[in-house]
Amino acid sequence: MSTPDERIAALEAEVVTLRAQVQDLLAQNQELRARLAKDSPNSAKPPSTDPLGRKRPRSQRRRSGKKPGGQLGHPGETLHLVGTPDEVVEHRAVGCAACQTPLEETAPVVGCEGRQVQELPPLRLRVTEHRALHVRCPSCAQVSVGTFPPEAASRAHYGPRVRALAVYLVQAQFVPLGRTQQVLADLFGVQLARGTVVGWVQQAAHTLAPVEKAIKAALARAPVLHSD
Repeated sequence: MSTPDERIAALEAEVVTLRAQVQDLLAQNQELRARLAKDSPNSAKPPSTDPLGRKRPRSQRRRSGKKPGGQLGHPGETLHLVGTPDEVVEHRAVGCAACQTPLEETAPVVGCEGRQVQELPPLRLRVTEHRALHVRCPSCAQVSVGTFPPEAASRAHYGPRVRALAVYLVQAQFVPLGRTQQVLADLFGVQLARGTVVGWVQQAAHTLAPVEKAIKAALARAPVLHSD
C-alpha cells in the first residue's frame, strides 16, 4: 500500500501530465480554428475549396497599362561584394598553363582575382554551460556562490533567441504550430512539444502587454489613424 507522500507525488505527476495535455489540446484547437478561417481570398487555397454560398470579393485593383516584369529605371537587386569577408580561401595553380612546369610555393604571385560566395553558416545550436562557482572567503571561510544569468533559469534551458524565433514564426509569419516545430527540428535539431511553443507565445504576449497598452493609448489620442 502506498504512503501519503507517494500518493501526493503520483497526483502531482498526473497534474503535470494533464496540464501538458490541456496545452496540446488548446494548441490544436487554435490551429483548427485558423484552418477553418482560411479561404481562397486570404490564403493560397483554390476557390473550389471555399464553402458553398461564400462570395469572393472583387479585386479593387485597376490596370496600370505597364508591361509585366521590371520597369525601365527600376534599381536592380545586385549582390554586392563585402569589404571584409569572414574567410579567404586561396586557390593556387599547381602547374604552368604554358610549359607545365610545377609551380612551387616560392613562385611569385603577381596578381589575383576574387569571387565571393555568401552562404549560411552550418546551422546548429550553440550550447553554453554556465557554472556558478562556490568560492571560499580567505578571511572568514564563508562560501559564496556565483549568480546564474536570467537565460539559465534551469539545468537545461532554451535561450532567448530560440524562443524568439519560434514566436516570430508563429505570430509574424503565421506558420502553424506543427510546422514551426518541424522547421526548428529540421534546421537545428530542436525537439519541442507543441505546448512549449504555445507557452512561449503566451509568455511573449504577457511581456509585450505594456507595449501594446501604450500603443493603444497613443492610437486613441491620435486625431487620424489612417486605417480602414
